[in-house]
Amino acid sequence: MSRKFRVNKCIGSLCFLCLLLIVSLCICSCTSENSIFDNDNTKLLNFSVSIPEWKNNDSSSDLNTRAMPVSGSSFDKASSFNLIADVYDGTKNYSTIIKDEAVSYTNNMWKTTSTHYWPGTANNTVNFYAYYPIDISSSITHTAGSAPTLSYTVPNDVASQIDIMTATGTNVSGNTNSSTPLSFNHIFAAVQFSVGSAGMPNGTITGIALNNILYKGTYSLNGTWTQDPTSKKSFSQTVSVSTNAGTAITSGTTTFMTMPQTLGSDASITVTYSNGGTLTKTISGTWEAGKAYTYNISKTKSKIFDYTGYIQAYIVPLTGTYKLEVWGAQGGNGGYGGYAYGNIYLTQGNILYFCIGGAGTFNLNGSILSNPLTAGYNGGGYGQCGGGGATHIAMTNRGVLKNYLLYQGEILLVAGGGGGGDNGGLPGAGGGINGSDASAGGSGGTQTSGGVGIGNGSFGQGGNIETTNDDSAGAGGGGWYGGGSSTQPGGWSGGGGSGHLGSTLISGTTGMSNGVKSGNGSATITFVSAN
Repeated sequence: MSRKFRVNKCIGSLCFLCLLLIVSLCICSCTSENSIFDNDNTKLLNFSVSIPEWKNNDSSSDLNTRAMPVSGSSFDKASSFNLIADVYDGTKNYSTIIKDEAVSYTNNMWKTTSTHYWPGTANNTVNFYAYYPIDISSSITHTAGSAPTLSYTVPNDVASQIDIMTATGTNVSGNTNSSTPLSFNHIFAAVQFSVGSAGMPNGTITGIALNNILYKGTYSLNGTWTQDPTSKKSFSQTVSVSTNAGTAITSGTTTFMTMPQTLGSDASITVTYSNGGTLTKTISGTWEAGKAYTYNISKTKSKIFDYTGYIQAYIVPLTGTYKLEVWGAQGGNGGYGGYAYGNIYLTQGNILYFCIGGAGTFNLNGSILSNPLTAGYNGGGYGQCGGGGATHIAMTNRGVLKNYLLYQGEILLVAGGGGGGDNGGLPGAGGGINGSDASAGGSGGTQTSGGVGIGNGSFGQGGNIETTNDDSAGAGGGGWYGGGSSTQPGGWSGGGGSGHLGSTLISGTTGMSNGVKSGNGSATITFVSAN
């Protein structure tokens, strides 16, 4: 009796296919496979282990993203992951036979900590759910017959934002006698930053932040996320990188690991410089799990202001040193506008006001009385050959330059406009410390007085020609002090207006020159350095 019992027990065990539950690992989005072990004398098991790659937004490979969930360059023998397994009884009931149990490489095979057996019949199917790393088990909840769920809140500290991977194998036949593949997937999106090819304003970047990002939700190991749409926050980290084009701001362990999501209208990024200045930019789009998104950040270093006929405002985007450049306008048929430049230290949020000079007009038909608009905007004198307007930058908005007579300290720099020209003599060019004199006609403006002519120049205004028989005489160019108009009512030219350098400009960085700009004036502001 006793012997018969033992024999039947052995036969029953063989019929039950007493096979160890052995799991082969396959990481999705991978390109290469390697054998786990060198010798496999049994020929029973083969394990395909692949490098867990991330994919860029265009689905190309990104091997540099922080994503290695295990030591080494591949999923190796030192790794472990947790496993949950539910068995279906073939009718209507599920039972959990493996609960958050570690799977590791032992005795030349990947196996659970405890020994488990296949059910032995095709009707008894098994659902497998695996996750890495194993220390998230306290956040995993599971009911037999349903996919486990992970409740997750993205940590504030970027270094603590781990790369979680999961794998699912469902309805696996209970009479399986070979290894069961589990295809792992990254459940987060990876976000990185680099300095774009156009570069950034010179300085040292000391901080990078993602603002108004969803950070709380639940993930079902069947592959779906449910985010809490009311939970948003900013994630930042300290860095220390140069602003050279192509420099990685975040990479590897400093990669932001974020929940997949469609970014809201309030999502943005902020770059912080060593002097405390910041640049913020709105971002949009959708982040998908398993993809790496690299934001190449560039900031235009210069802004050009062309003639518009009205005041233009500029808000300083970042605290630091800026180079200001201004060019005055050309007089009608006349002298070229002047040039002035200088560096200035500005604080983020300061507002500068740009007034760009308009070119003087050249009109030989009719008198000044019948065509009174022959003058360049911003101080060009009136005449049939109108004076060119000055270009200035100010810390306030009081309109054209002549309105600053009692507020001269608010002006940062000025480039003079050229005098209106006539064939009877060469017109004066805009300045410069002094506007140039016409070879036959009005004199140029200086730092303290306007040029002399039929119409004398004054602060911010070129001299006018106002007689009814003026013929084609030239008016004075606008400037810090405007040039004088022609000294005769017909046939002669006006003098150029002077330029100016304000006291707030950085010593040793300034300069002026005469007669360099044709047509309308212009101005440029260029970020020099945040250091």
